[in-house]
Amino acid sequence: MQSVRIFRVATAALLGVLLLTTVGAAKDGRDFAGFYSITNVTEQGANIQATLSLRLSNYTGDDLKEAVVVVRGSQPGSDVLSTFAPIAVWRNGTDTVVSQQVKIPHDEFERWGGRRRPNVVIVYRDSRGEWQRTAQINRRPMIPLEGSPAAQ
Repeated sequence: MQSVRIFRVATAALLGVLLLTTVGAAKDGRDFAGFYSITNVTEQGANIQATLSLRLSNYTGDDLKEAVVVVRGSQPGSDVLSTFAPIAVWRNGTDTVVSQQVKIPHDEFERWGGRRRPNVVIVYRDSRGEWQRTAQINRRPMIPLEGSPAAQ
């Protein structure tokens, strides 16, 4: 009985430490978050062509100008698979939706269907220099494009 109680206390303490660590790192670790959907999938030989839609939120603390969304391969050292048009102005705390046709290798597409997600990176410049931040994204079956500043 005593060992079960000690185990519960230790588990609660560990979860508390993990939560505090996550909150402390959230500013740099989650500057961008959102959702993605993949539609209109067609095979073209060794590649897949599909529409990749992203709804992304800006949590950087800054309004961004001319931010670019880039999709890279999931393997280390992978090339850029797709680059979206620059986002003219992306206000802090707001969402934007971007969508376009992408052509990706079949094996990369298969990885996206498993536990991996598209490797989405936002490239932007501010007064401190140029930054490349990975967006934390989760899959959604469909992302509505209407009403988005990027869709207008």
